[in-house]
Amino acid sequence: MSSSLQTLIALGLVALALAFLLRSWFGKKKSSGCDSSGCTAVSPEVKKLQAHLKK
Repeated sequence: MSSSLQTLIALGLVALALAFLLRSWFGKKKSSGCDSSGCTAVSPEVKKLQAHLKK
């Protein structure tokens, strides 16, 4: 295998790895289920406790 072909293959692999990293970095973030008004994933027991602590 010639050295220029090895160089091209190595550069291609580096480009693929960079594209994968940039995609994971700048890609869409998964939502956590919580918005600005509060988290909808709170269990009823926790809601009762929060209400009790506010009193």
